[in-house]
Amino acid sequence: MATKRVLFTTKWICYVALLTAMVVATGYIPGLPVLSGKIYWCDFVIFMAAYILDPIGAAIVGGIGTTFFDLFGVNGTAYNAIPSLLIHGAQGLAASGIFMLLRFFFNKKESEKRETVLAVLAGIFPALLVIVSYFLKRITWEGLSPAVAVMKMPANVLQEIIGLGVAVVILYVCKLKKQLKAAHLLPDFKLEMLGKREKTEAPPEPPEDGKPVEE
Repeated sequence: MATKRVLFTTKWICYVALLTAMVVATGYIPGLPVLSGKIYWCDFVIFMAAYILDPIGAAIVGGIGTTFFDLFGVNGTAYNAIPSLLIHGAQGLAASGIFMLLRFFFNKKESEKRETVLAVLAGIFPALLVIVSYFLKRITWEGLSPAVAVMKMPANVLQEIIGLGVAVVILYVCKLKKQLKAAHLLPDFKLEMLGKREKTEAPPEPPEDGKPVEE
């Protein structure tokens, strides 16, 4: 008997829901004021999702999490919902996709130290994507001048550096991901969500007289 694998497992759904809720929750943490703006804390959760989940899951965590906070938060940022959906959804998608590719080509032996380095490398392009996207968003969506938009960029740079650093520290320096993996609590995109699981029953034993079994 063959049973199909489901696309989204219960474990996967739980992780996506939990990390999405964490993105929303971090929005309520007061931003760290700097000269060019404020540093917010959602990015470390998005990077964590990228290193734990697949690109689809990480995109949902980043895009939907920030969108929900903008829509229902107390800061009056509902006008940012669409840009947040696109920017942070793309951030999670890119970070997870790049991370999966780097692991496939450069960490086939699953070295923890090498994976830590690859996690940092995988976060560089998505971080730059967020920085540039917010620059363009301020010019087009908010109508700010390029000079003002440039002045606000350092806050985004610091936010991405801190977000990437915190995610790597939690998952790899503190070995959270290793502990989750050892306890079989990590969703496995390759094993759980792709292809079909084949379960075959043992064939019936032939009768002693050699005649086929009638159904």
